[in-house]
Amino acid sequence: RIQILFEIFMVLDFIPTNVLLYCSHSLSRWGDRMWSFAVGLFLINLHPQSFLVSAAYELTTKLFGVVLTGPIGVKLDSLPRLTAMRFSLILQNSAVAGACVVVLLAFKLNITYFCKEALFYVFIVLITVLGIVSSLSSNATKIVIERDWIVVLTKGDRERLGRINASMRRIDQICLLLAPILAGAFVSAFSVTLASAIIAGWNIISLFFEYNLLRLVYSRVPELAVKSSKDENKNIPQDKQPNIIEKLKLTVLEGFSSFKIYFRQKVALIGFCLSLVYLTVLGFGVITVGYLRLSGVKDVYIGVAMGIGAVFGVLGTVVYAPFVKKFGTSKAGILGAVCLFASISLCLCSVFYETSLLTPAMNGGTSCNDTSSSQIPDLDGPLQTSTIIILVGITSLRFGLWIYDLAISQHFQEVVEEKERNTVGGVQTSMNSFFDCLYILLTIGIPDPKNFNILIEISFAAVAGSCVIYVIWYLKTGGIKISQTVEVEHTSKSGQTQDNLGDKNDVTENEESVRPADVKVERQVDNVETERGGPCVIINKAAEKALAREAELEVAKSSMEATPEGTVDISDDINVQLDTKS
Repeated sequence: RIQILFEIFMVLDFIPTNVLLYCSHSLSRWGDRMWSFAVGLFLINLHPQSFLVSAAYELTTKLFGVVLTGPIGVKLDSLPRLTAMRFSLILQNSAVAGACVVVLLAFKLNITYFCKEALFYVFIVLITVLGIVSSLSSNATKIVIERDWIVVLTKGDRERLGRINASMRRIDQICLLLAPILAGAFVSAFSVTLASAIIAGWNIISLFFEYNLLRLVYSRVPELAVKSSKDENKNIPQDKQPNIIEKLKLTVLEGFSSFKIYFRQKVALIGFCLSLVYLTVLGFGVITVGYLRLSGVKDVYIGVAMGIGAVFGVLGTVVYAPFVKKFGTSKAGILGAVCLFASISLCLCSVFYETSLLTPAMNGGTSCNDTSSSQIPDLDGPLQTSTIIILVGITSLRFGLWIYDLAISQHFQEVVEEKERNTVGGVQTSMNSFFDCLYILLTIGIPDPKNFNILIEISFAAVAGSCVIYVIWYLKTGGIKISQTVEVEHTSKSGQTQDNLGDKNDVTENEESVRPADVKVERQVDNVETERGGPCVIINKAAEKALAREAELEVAKSSMEATPEGTVDISDDINVQLDTKS
């Protein structure tokens, strides 16, 4: 039956492979974003007297991500691509659906903190465990598709890789903007139980489409079936397989070994730069939204600012691909770092603009016995200038952030070896989660809203330090150098060469056939730009002699009535095949 259903999808053969990938990614991210937003609403409805349950859920899922994402990446590298995709995708959607069912049962049975307290904690633990499984499997799916499949799909074409990366991130941003709106509408218009049932149904139904779309992509790209694996236990006899204790020890050792593999990569430093960006409260998270609300910003304005911020993020993904095409990946990272530094500096300026960032009502201006004045901030009065500055800084921050993120991620895709992509991707995700947890712990340690300026200063130090380290790395190394084989076409009539390394070139690898009057030259392409803005191309002297020799032969053949086919061996590195005719 599964095979019959898959054959139904074969009618989509006319749709480009990239579009199939985007459709599957859209369905996956939409369900993931809906659950990430709705789980907060579910938990606060189960325990409305405190944020403790919600905070514990978020912190626990992130901590498990820090500990287990690295070993998961190691395991993914040992599995065939189709198996890894199937396992992570099914586990992700099933866990979300299961958690929604638990939420539905909790509300149907009226299980709250003040009613059936013991059973309440059982349900909270179940939701948390399923949330952890969902988070880990979601990370696994992203690592498999974005760190490995896309690299194989683009076949070394840097420009196409940049376009697909930007499109995938753009889809993620659109889902981040629209999915919470739909989830919130479900909860508001219907009920928590019906909303949880809808989200569970979405994940079950979309699983069928997500899997078959990716399987269709897999069937179209034969290279995905070929993978260099480093699984050392696949040939061990069944009676010598490790037991549970040994498997646990092996998992711990794999976790340490994954970090060793990560830090021997030449992009490990800029990966650390990317992780530092997560150590910030300057995003539209729960902490910052609460601070803006206490500063007197109306809910509608916060929502509008979040929407504008998402637009800035989408705009960054739109700018990224053409910028990489013209200037290279490393300089795109410089652009993102500069824009990110400017936005975070604007947020820092708000700290020094006024002595207090909070409204007088929330800054200790009233006493406990003063009933004439409310502790709720004045939402009808004008906003302080410092509040406007920080709001503008946070809103514009996503533009540089996503360019910066995309550039560093593409460096990993271009440099990391095939057999280590998932391992390195798992460690990177783990490091991101670690700094994300660290910012939550800092917030717990500095809970007073009047000290929010301290959190702003810490955020500035982390993000600005990340940008500065990246710029220093670029100035010292000149960016990532990639060896590619490009085809240089020679126009026989004019005797001139046309360099196909420009905007519309086709980067080919191990191409055996050479067209008449064409020369295949292996070149070193990096991110060091010439004065005219294009990539710096290093051609050895043998290549220049080859082109000059071919031009002489073209002139000579015009005076000959017939010339047999031949092959001119120029050097060990370059073979020029000429098919000359009268």
